Amino acid sequence: MPMEVNGLDELLTDIAGMAARLDMESGGAAAANSILEKAAVPVEQQMRENASRDPKIISDKLHSAIHTGKVKKRRNGGKHITIGVHRKDWNEEDYYPAYVEYGHGGPGPAPAHPYIRPAYDTTEDEAYEIIRDGLRDALK
Repeated sequence: MPMEVNGLDELLTDIAGMAARLDMESGGAAAANSILEKAAVPVEQQMRENASRDPKIISDKLHSAIHTGKVKKRRNGGKHITIGVHRKDWNEEDYYPAYVEYGHGGPGPAPAHPYIRPAYDTTEDEAYEIIRDGLRDALK
């Protein structure tokens, strides 16, 4: 049984128009950046908590290296923000956060002690609500 969907083009046009207005209106870009920064807070907090909870991975160095980056534009449109340990901010000789997250082999293998992915999984609904509510308020 064939099904016909009407109004999809209009919906996509409306969504694109709202996004354009959000960027163009005074403070629109700042509002979008602020929303992303607010949504990153619970993820970063949970990530820090996860990196501090397990006695096998407690490290002031790892804990203090976790931070939220700046909001950046994507090449194909939109914006993104990164949360976690940024390798460029770490001394290459003693970089180990990825080995904590994923574990490693070698002469002294270590199991994985994930702190990044569980933080995202735990807080994704809260971050989504912050983004949804913030965009709704900004578009009003």
